[in-house]
Amino acid sequence: MSHPTSSLRRARPFAVVAALAAALLAVAPTAQAHAGGDDGWQPYTSGDEDFPAGALCPFHLHIGVLVEGEETKVAARYPDGSPAEVLWRGPLVLRYTNVDSGRSVDRDQSGKATEYKLPDRSVLWLIPKDSHISARVRAGNPYHAPGDFLFSGGVTLLVHPDGQPQVLVRHQVENLCETLA
Repeated sequence: MSHPTSSLRRARPFAVVAALAAALLAVAPTAQAHAGGDDGWQPYTSGDEDFPAGALCPFHLHIGVLVEGEETKVAARYPDGSPAEVLWRGPLVLRYTNVDSGRSVDRDQSGKATEYKLPDRSVLWLIPKDSHISARVRAGNPYHAPGDFLFSGGVTLLVHPDGQPQVLVRHQVENLCETLA
């Protein structure tokens, strides 16, 4: 992507990360480890997705799954049994297609991630430097310009309770809408 840094709010991320770290420390003592006889990893499946023109990109975007071997594991739970920390791993390759032009690109999003489900219903994603994740940002998001963004080289994302993602820390990023335009 041509980095939309002008669209990102750069002053607040460090304060937000510090506040989230404090919240995670407060939650950690109440979290319970996953119990079970197996290693706890479960296959995760997703399906193809379609987004009409204007939802993410100026054109109709189709996202198809080419390779999927992702797994999830609940690493910690809240006292009520709901997941507090979920680990992700495995291969994932997606094909992004501009349906209007027929142009497509394949992107490897394999790797690992840790998902923290916070008490306020926000979700914090920590993705290490050797892994990848995409974020679908819809028009009207107050934290970022719309598009489908592929992040690599380490990223921290906060998904607010309303589903709006906010990029807190990022390194490499590609705007797939621009790639396929």
